[in-house]
Amino acid sequence: MAHVAWTTGAVGTHTSIWSGRSAARLARLLREQEVGSSNLLAPTTIKSLSLYFSKAYRLALMAILVLGMLPATGAVSAFAASGSPGLYEVRKGDYLGRIAQRFGTTVGQLRKANHLDSDVLSIGQKLRLDDPFQNSDGDKVQWKRPCSRPGKVMRPFGPYKKKGIIMPSTGTDIACALGTALSSPAHGIVRHIGHMDGFGTLIIIEHGEGYASVLSPLDPGTVAVEVGHALLQGDHIGRTGPPPTKDTPPYLHVELRRNDKAIKPDPLLK
Repeated sequence: MAHVAWTTGAVGTHTSIWSGRSAARLARLLREQEVGSSNLLAPTTIKSLSLYFSKAYRLALMAILVLGMLPATGAVSAFAASGSPGLYEVRKGDYLGRIAQRFGTTVGQLRKANHLDSDVLSIGQKLRLDDPFQNSDGDKVQWKRPCSRPGKVMRPFGPYKKKGIIMPSTGTDIACALGTALSSPAHGIVRHIGHMDGFGTLIIIEHGEGYASVLSPLDPGTVAVEVGHALLQGDHIGRTGPPPTKDTPPYLHVELRRNDKAIKPDPLLK
């Protein structure tokens, strides 16, 4: 996929524009510390401790980790507010005030970032969004299902038991046919696209006020957006791909985070 050129740099599909944080590091933190707390023990650490603790103690420890009772220090605080720019393509009916409102910025900031001498816009024009979502109201985010017909819940949000062991579930897995079209659940900016063990190809979209949605697995050959793209609710982002684990029915993992913590993704599934 071609890179998107900026006046001050470039943004590519697998390149993060989080301030001071790479997409690879962000994805690693998401994988190793799923409940969003930077001081939670990574799976390898838990495995080592299991040699010393009884089964009952290990289960209690896992429950604490899953429920997120340990304090977070913000190692993945990029979810809260990155301050990194986005790139928006002007569409029919757009004007500066509408764009500013959707992405939590101001008309003045748009004019300054894009060196605009007038408020006249043309369809297809690329606008840089500096400091997006700084003026947004997260409580007014309008959510929409990322797919048109979500199937039955295969694994709900929250801790669950598997072979007698409490396992974390930071999102909801719903039955979803291969090749199902996916769309952005709200206005937002793509912050990461890449492969992650256990998830397949996933996408992370920032929505302002600490909100971020995570969707996987995607078919990498169908991904229609790039990191840094500013999306409107309902914009096509790609299609679902095969499950990362063999013998698993096709599904879609839907995750919603706020201020680094996974919360029930119910608003995305209504």
